[in-house]
Amino acid sequence: MAKITITIDDKKIEANQGDILLDICRKQSIDIPTMCEHSDLKPYGVCRLCIVEWDRGDWSKIVTSCNFPVKDGQIFKTATDKIKRMRKMIVELMLARSSRTPEIIELAKKLGVNKTRFPKKIDGCILCGNCVRACSEIVEVNAISFAGRGPTRKVASPFFEEATDCIGCGSCAYVCPTNYILVEEDDKTRKFPLWKIEFELAHCKKCGQTIAPKKQLDFLRKKANLPADWFDVCINCRP
Repeated sequence: MAKITITIDDKKIEANQGDILLDICRKQSIDIPTMCEHSDLKPYGVCRLCIVEWDRGDWSKIVTSCNFPVKDGQIFKTATDKIKRMRKMIVELMLARSSRTPEIIELAKKLGVNKTRFPKKIDGCILCGNCVRACSEIVEVNAISFAGRGPTRKVASPFFEEATDCIGCGSCAYVCPTNYILVEEDDKTRKFPLWKIEFELAHCKKCGQTIAPKKQLDFLRKKANLPADWFDVCINCRP
């Protein structure tokens, strides 16, 4: 990989051609806030908190650093007045949608945002899309998606009815940065109130420990090149 030199906040930095700007900033201990970023998902840039200013000489361009591959000679500013104002506006919008979420509240304090000017919607979903992408990119079942546009946009199951393609794995809840997606579980069932669906849980045939929803295990049996009875026992009882 070819070595290049870029400039971040007036500091010359050596990097590899094509390295992602956010990763470079973190290696340099430059604080860039993020909310939609997740190590298991492809960079998406939808929350836009990671924006920086790309100095093009006579003009500048706002770019999302989480999915920006760098080239030799590029110049970036990570904390200009313009960037700070834009980040504050983004956090205000997040506060309006998720004012009770600790992560959002902490981020707002960090950026100096005490309140939001926008009408509050006690919801919790900031429309980052992590759940939709996890279901599509990782699980590959596409059980949920975005519905509506503008102020009515939300994540939902098809036609706002039971998400029949859902396998109950919980990946959507795992990647949600605001804990908006609730998973209710007891010894027998796992429920997803948002997706209007519940699953019967399978138990280990040796020790009785809960393993996963039966539908998820059936899905894995078809996908994995393993003996069918591999999924009949928990990880602790497997040979």
